[in-house]
This record gives sequence, C-alpha cells and structure tokens, in this order.
Amino acid sequence: MRALIVVAPVALVASVALAACGTATIKTDGAEKSVTDVVARQTGFHPKDVKCPSGVEAKAGKTFDCHFTGPEPKPYVAHMRVTAVNGEKVTFFVSTAPAG
Repeated sequence: MRALIVVAPVALVASVALAACGTATIKTDGAEKSVTDVVARQTGFHPKDVKCPSGVEAKAGKTFDCHFTGPEPKPYVAHMRVTAVNGEKVTFFVSTAPAG
C-alpha cells in the first residue's frame, strides 16, 4: 500500500479557549477533528487515534504536530500551521507524511 500523504490548506473550525493568563489557545479536540476531516476528505481514510498537543497559542504562524496511525498501519505526523485566527475560528495549513 502506498503512503498516505496530504498537503492542503484547511479552513475548518477549531475553536479557541482562553487560558488563565488570557492567551487564546487552540482546543485540542478541534485540531484533532481538523486532521481527521482533511485526511478523510483527501484520501478516504478516517484516522481514529489523532493526538494533538494542548496549550498551542492561537496565533497565525504557530506550528505544531499531531500524530495518528495510517492505514498500513504505520505512524503518521500531521504538520499544522495556523494561517488565521478570526474570533473562535482557526484556519490551518496541514501536511501529513509517515513519521520518522
């Protein structure tokens, strides 16, 4: 089976939360849903175990990685870059590739 590779700008809603210090952070479940949605839309594969870090600042230019198991099953990484934040809506550029 060939590697599952996705490169796409994603305009999906990933809500933000305000931390105690007033800094807006990306809600982990919203980022994870964004990865699942873009991979499914681009490839037809629906990852079930996407994990993204918590505490990522909701600010354009911020980057972070999420991890999931691909269809082989092999580990994959979704490189996430925040391209815009408009209220509670966060837009990402997502690229995925096999981990390692």
